[in-house]
Amino acid sequence: MTNRILKVQDLLHKEIALLLIKDIQNPIIKSVTISEVKVSKDLRYSEIYFTSLSKDNEKIGIELNKASGFIRKQLSKSIHLKRLPSIRFTYDDTAERSQRIENILKSDSEV
Repeated sequence: MTNRILKVQDLLHKEIALLLIKDIQNPIIKSVTISEVKVSKDLRYSEIYFTSLSKDNEKIGIELNKASGFIRKQLSKSIHLKRLPSIRFTYDDTAERSQRIENILKSDSEV
């Protein structure tokens, strides 16, 4: 991955996390943590991965995607790029998958 894409990903990560803390008034979204940002090579699309302590991750994802237009508009005020990537939020289930794998490994080692 190029250095520019990494810088854009890092900048988007910081700015979106800050926006979620300061500017979003939706109480469902307040418990969200941005875990990772992936930007396409042409900088047109971005996938924002989030985690939450809440169990209703599907509803949180829907609310975040509804707010993506507002978030993108706010980002355009603070980030100066030729083309700001479109934003799509996706739940990051890495922790759950790793826990399942760990449980399987523990159960196999006990047998």
